[in-house]
Amino acid sequence: MAAGNILCSLFGFILYIYLARTLMPEAFGYLSYAFTIIFFIYNFVDLGLPTYGAREVAKEKGRASVYVSEIISFRIILVSALSALIIIVAYLFYRTSPVAILLIESLLILLTLGVGMEWAYQGLEKMHIIFISLTVTSILQLTLIYTYVRGPKDLFKVPFLYSLAAFPAEIVFLRLLKFRLMLKVEDLKRMFSYLSSSIVIWSISLFAQVYNSMDVFLLGLLRPISEVGQFTIARRVIASGALLMIFLANALLPRLSSCFHSDKTQFKSATHKFLKLGALLVAFIFLPAVIFSKELIFVTVGGNYLAAVRPFQIMTMGLICVVFNLPYSTGLIACGLEKEVLKQSIASAALSIISNLVLIPKYGMIGASLSFVFAEALALVWIVSVYKKKVSIRIKI
Repeated sequence: MAAGNILCSLFGFILYIYLARTLMPEAFGYLSYAFTIIFFIYNFVDLGLPTYGAREVAKEKGRASVYVSEIISFRIILVSALSALIIIVAYLFYRTSPVAILLIESLLILLTLGVGMEWAYQGLEKMHIIFISLTVTSILQLTLIYTYVRGPKDLFKVPFLYSLAAFPAEIVFLRLLKFRLMLKVEDLKRMFSYLSSSIVIWSISLFAQVYNSMDVFLLGLLRPISEVGQFTIARRVIASGALLMIFLANALLPRLSSCFHSDKTQFKSATHKFLKLGALLVAFIFLPAVIFSKELIFVTVGGNYLAAVRPFQIMTMGLICVVFNLPYSTGLIACGLEKEVLKQSIASAALSIISNLVLIPKYGMIGASLSFVFAEALALVWIVSVYKKKVSIRIKI
């Protein structure tokens, strides 16, 4: 599963490099802006249901088809409602901009995400199928876009090709898991009971998404679209580093949860090892990337994006905060203290919105970069403080 996620991220990174070089800053800025909106809206389709579904399928593997049918049916309803909303927003606010077309085309992406069923195979403990699905989809995306997107004039092909690559795996999953639409009133009532269990973890993800995407959204509203393209390059590299740490945190979470109740010494040891690994990544990967950031950006996406160097250097400081935040926040969730992490996410999201509104109009992507650092610094200080009060005493660190 980890290998599939890492390969998927690697292919995604290569894809973004290709699109940045091929589309050039302005067209790439439009695409980045539209994708930021779509992937943020996906949070209201996700609702923490994949995490809940994987847990329930793991408990009752024989009911996998029922859980898949109920959850996917509910998410199709959500996608339909949100699609109507996006079309209205595109018409009212972006009708004279390429963003309107890109948003409407990207509804296909929203649909493919909504019917995604990797979580069911996670619950069934068939991780090899997740690996195959993620790898095949990523290769198809890269192949189709490399074949048919050759310049800025091909901008509007990207959302369609991106979503088309996901359909083969989704169709196979629908058949294998015996999906059927379940839209009766009693089915929907059960879904609301599922939501009561998934909402806290979803809320953490939602607010984290706010302070990880609001900067791009506000930058697109308040500054030239080409600046969005420049900033997205730096943002993407930083996000890749954060994603690596999130994969590690997800892999460690079950062990921490088990150890906290059965072996607090091992809980303490695993947390410290995670911190040491983060320190090694900072010393040998992230800091060298800052030192050679100009060369890194020039070699990967070309000289047209060198304005992204300074935002990247600034945001690396925020990434370091993420590296040292995750061992503590993962520990809190493992201990059943996810509500404390939710409070931190809300505070960081609020700070991000305020600082972006203040700094972006005057300082553009530099202001957005500083806002990211402020939000992540607050998150780190908050989480460490709560961890020491709520967890350290209980395990006698």
